[in-house]
Amino acid sequence: MYAVALPDTAGHGWNISLLGGDGEVRESFTATDLEEADSGLQQRGYLSMASAMGRDWERLTARRGENRHGTPVFRDPGEPL
Repeated sequence: MYAVALPDTAGHGWNISLLGGDGEVRESFTATDLEEADSGLQQRGYLSMASAMGRDWERLTARRGENRHGTPVFRDPGEPL
């Protein structure tokens, strides 16, 4: 799975989409910043690779003016199945 963060249209936060291996959106939510996005993923039973490794989400584009970030996501091993 993969989480993708796109700026919301008002510029006040992020739209987070949780994508399955087939690229299908499994779940979406909003967050004010990427740390809150990590918390939102954990509340849903997932852990981002960025959070697990203490790193920032990766930039998904090198284009100037585009602000897209992403991180691999896996089931939180601390959560019951």
